[in-house]
Amino acid sequence: MEDRKVLLTKLEKNLLLVIRKLRRELNDVFGETITRQEFTFLKMLYQKEPQMVSSLAKELEVTASYATAVTDKLLQKGYVNRQRSAKDRRIVELSITDEGTELMNDMIKKKDAYMIESFGKLSDDEIKMMTMLIKKLR
Repeated sequence: MEDRKVLLTKLEKNLLLVIRKLRRELNDVFGETITRQEFTFLKMLYQKEPQMVSSLAKELEVTASYATAVTDKLLQKGYVNRQRSAKDRRIVELSITDEGTELMNDMIKKKDAYMIESFGKLSDDEIKMMTMLIKKLR
């Protein structure tokens, strides 16, 4: 039986390779239109808007400054709007624009097709097991 340290080294190597592959291929899927990070932030607004930058940062487990930088890029590209909250004028909220919604519909279709192709070799049970194991690591 293999030593635990050897097993963990193999696990680390394979996880890194899979993560790099997913990142590289998702960048290819999204093309030059949007980055993976921008997609993730825009998807959060697509699913639930309006939101404050601080809420997005907390949900995605990133710093507020990073969240601000990503959302600034989305604002420049015309995919999000910033507006003062109707409930509290001190609060600035982000919402997705019609152009952002159209982009998300297209990008989600592309991402879903990529995921189906990439994980098509796995059975539903294997996908469930992989999901459970990744959640356990988190």
